[in-house]
Amino acid sequence: MKRRTFLQATTAATALAGTNAIAAGAAESTADYYEIRTYHLDSQAKQQLVADYIKNAAFPAWKRLNIGPVGVFTEIGKDATPSVHLLLTYKSVEQFASARTDLEADAKYQAAAKEYHSVKVDDPTFTRIESSLLVAFDGMPKIEPETTNPRVLELRIYESYSEAKARRKVDMFNEGEIPIFGGVGLRPVFFGETLVGRNVPNLKYMLQTDSLEANQAGWKRFIVDPNWVKMRDIPKYADTVSKVTKIYLSPTEYSEI
Repeated sequence: MKRRTFLQATTAATALAGTNAIAAGAAESTADYYEIRTYHLDSQAKQQLVADYIKNAAFPAWKRLNIGPVGVFTEIGKDATPSVHLLLTYKSVEQFASARTDLEADAKYQAAAKEYHSVKVDDPTFTRIESSLLVAFDGMPKIEPETTNPRVLELRIYESYSEAKARRKVDMFNEGEIPIFGGVGLRPVFFGETLVGRNVPNLKYMLQTDSLEANQAGWKRFIVDPNWVKMRDIPKYADTVSKVTKIYLSPTEYSEI
């Protein structure tokens, strides 16, 4: 075999082997990817417009694209705003990356979304759309949706002041904190580390209870749970969270979460 032919064959074989390894790795991946999307709105009227768009146009299109489960929520509690929150579940980063162009190519979606896309510059639907991409924790690699009603969902955001401390907080969840929630009546939905979004490094997770009262009672049990107290006092987990944001949510009637 001539040297040039040999090099061409070797290069092709190496590239094929690399492609196969990547494909095998992707096939073996079991972690969900999540998008937390928030439509920031300035009125209940705009909330209704966005809710109608999601229900009648986006939600059916996501089902056709095999994206899901999908959660659609409005805020409750004393600090509630008109914002609409989405939790979209993706099987891969590639599915997330292609979702927008796939919607644009969907004729049924375009027809159903016509009113939403026809707003004028002096009367926009939303203030802004905020979005973040997360990867599920090893300790809970798949979402655990629940559709019982009534129920309350709590979205928690933990920011960290350093990337190293952010990783230690993820470790804390993976190494024993996650099971504590279920034991005190705070049923986990998902745990995810933010890969892209605002105020990184941060992680986000969601818990569900039957009511706001049950949520508060669950947290009272959590902070005195012996397993939590033990983990809290381990030095490597100290100072891992610098800011906590809590948002209380109610699912829409068609939400899958």
